[in-house]
Amino acid sequence: MATARTFRVFPGEGVHTAEVVDMVLKLDALGYRGDYSFEVFNDDYLQLPLAVVAQRARKSALWLAQDVLRRSVPLPGQLRLRQAMPSRS
Repeated sequence: MATARTFRVFPGEGVHTAEVVDMVLKLDALGYRGDYSFEVFNDDYLQLPLAVVAQRARKSALWLAQDVLRRSVPLPGQLRLRQAMPSRS
């Protein structure tokens, strides 16, 4: 129980990566198209700069979307940034 409460890592970083891939692909095959969320409890992250933890979370989200599900789905904020940028014509 202590491990689950203090040493979790982001999807794609841990020893259960193959199991995570298998589960997500099974959900996808069943037709699930909803959101995924990460709940990560890790005491080490409290000692790291927020930007480092956020980058690891982003890397995990991209891994799930692009490498596992093979989708090119923009993360929140990226779509807004593209729309806000002036077009170059």
